[in-house]
Amino acid sequence: MKKQLTILFALVFINTNGLFAQTDAALISNLLADIEAMQFKQDGEFYTGMFPGYRRCAGFPHNYQPDNNIFFTAITAFTLNKLTPHLSNDDKATAIRISKNATAAYPHYRNPNGKPYYSFWPVNAPILPHAFFINRLTGVLAQGDDADDSVMILLASANNDNDNTALKERLIAVSNLKKRKINSTFKKYRDIPAYSTYLGEKMHPDFDLAVQCNILYFNFEKKLPLVKEDSATIYLITDMLNNRAYMKSPVYISPSYVKPAILIYHVARLIEAFKIAELQLYRDQLIDDANKLLAKATNIMERIILRTSLLRLGAEVSELTINSIAEFEKTDQDHFVFFQARAAFAQPTPVKQILLHWNYLIYHFYSAAYNKALWLEYLVLKNNQKLQQKK
Repeated sequence: MKKQLTILFALVFINTNGLFAQTDAALISNLLADIEAMQFKQDGEFYTGMFPGYRRCAGFPHNYQPDNNIFFTAITAFTLNKLTPHLSNDDKATAIRISKNATAAYPHYRNPNGKPYYSFWPVNAPILPHAFFINRLTGVLAQGDDADDSVMILLASANNDNDNTALKERLIAVSNLKKRKINSTFKKYRDIPAYSTYLGEKMHPDFDLAVQCNILYFNFEKKLPLVKEDSATIYLITDMLNNRAYMKSPVYISPSYVKPAILIYHVARLIEAFKIAELQLYRDQLIDDANKLLAKATNIMERIILRTSLLRLGAEVSELTINSIAEFEKTDQDHFVFFQARAAFAQPTPVKQILLHWNYLIYHFYSAAYNKALWLEYLVLKNNQKLQQKK
């Protein structure tokens, strides 16, 4: 009898494990299908290949509106590209198709001179579409090409070496101290020749920790020659990690990403991909801070990206179970702000420190498709880690 119960228990255990694995596999397939269904098939408010995005002013009455920025389309395609090797054949085909379809939208955001630099909104279009009045000041507040959109689009698409080299040269040309000196960061960082957020030659350099992680990711991924600006940017990030500025002053060092959880997500992604020695020293510290943030996180997306970061850093983490897309959509995921714009980003201290927190100069951006891509990323990495542990 005891032997029979042991066998029965073993069979139940095996079947349960199989059910969990099957559930994750089904979720991954369903998520990819759902993300693809959200992609626009013809031009309208958004261009063909894009994912819908929305924007809300932090100040009352908020003015929640569609926003046709290219950023969320690019980072969704980038995320799917990195997951593709770990997907089943059918899911792999879906992910590749989504990324390929996204490329149809990128030319609308490319520098009008044909350079491989990209802007957040379409070229020659008003900034902040559907805004009450700011978008009518395009002549005064004209947008320019920026590093984040440029590197993520080139990472997400099948570009050529000439484009990669041209963008790298531009990143160097507008880095700190090349033509202007940054005045919007801590005094001890102002003489560091690190990469800047914006590509316009007339703009003052500005630092953003997450953007600089993305720039380094691009340079390493494309195997571009490393120069003093790369070393300087690594040094800057290292010092910010050493001082835990991502926890103490996240808005000041990253006006576009703001939250410690999102900054850890960017650093962890860079650390896992390229094993940069200077950053590896802070792996345990990042794990400890991620766990502290996870213990008090309430938003479902922060709980997801913190788990993803811990997986990337090689840490053990409790599983997050969501059984269906319908269940996911009922969470507070639609309140998650991955990216935001704060008009005071390049202002000198102490003006920057004051205006960065003025609601009427803050805009929150939302993307349901990218939220699902982040959940998909967690599921794939979680299951990939399990497979690695069994080997």
